[in-house]
Amino acid sequence: MTQADKARTSAPQRVCKPVSSLVARKVLAGIILFGTIAVPHGIANTTGSTPHFNMRAQTTCEAKMLSRIDAHEVLSGKAYDVMTDVALAYGRPIPHVYIFPDGWNMAYLAASTAVDGRGKIVVGQQAIELFDSVALRGFIGHEMAHLVSDSAVQGCNDYIIRDPRVEADADALAVQTLGRPPVRAFLERVLVLTEGRSWDAKHRLEMLP
Repeated sequence: MTQADKARTSAPQRVCKPVSSLVARKVLAGIILFGTIAVPHGIANTTGSTPHFNMRAQTTCEAKMLSRIDAHEVLSGKAYDVMTDVALAYGRPIPHVYIFPDGWNMAYLAASTAVDGRGKIVVGQQAIELFDSVALRGFIGHEMAHLVSDSAVQGCNDYIIRDPRVEADADALAVQTLGRPPVRAFLERVLVLTEGRSWDAKHRLEMLP
């Protein structure tokens, strides 16, 4: 199986299901091409005081999700180093970085910033291997844009609807924060891995500011 075949088999589908259900199938919310968490673009509430936010339900859901995909937190390595650099650019605390063994998807956990102000981003091991440092910076920068825009209106257990405008906005914020080259490199690498078959990546490249 070629790298492109592996990329296609691990690429997410356009679905609308609870995040916990998606994770059970090892498909994550907020993933690289089909990010699905549509939340208002306000800075996340780091105190956890969002109306109706259930801290116990959130932390329980997060623990279950991470366990189901065999994700483990890392404090060093390529993904952590790039995350540290990206967080500094955004002026934010370094999110918790979790690595899971299958696929090249990446996700932030909805409302995770409301737990401790840092948030959680999950990275597929293949993403670390298939993306060079520049493209990985754009990839992580895109997810960081989602994370800093998450107002915790929707949590870990909520239904998710993909909004292409939110993905484009995340790309734009990443470009504003990191510059255009890493975000462009990220999307161009996706096109290579999918042998040019990702309409979403093509469209987002065209829309880059």
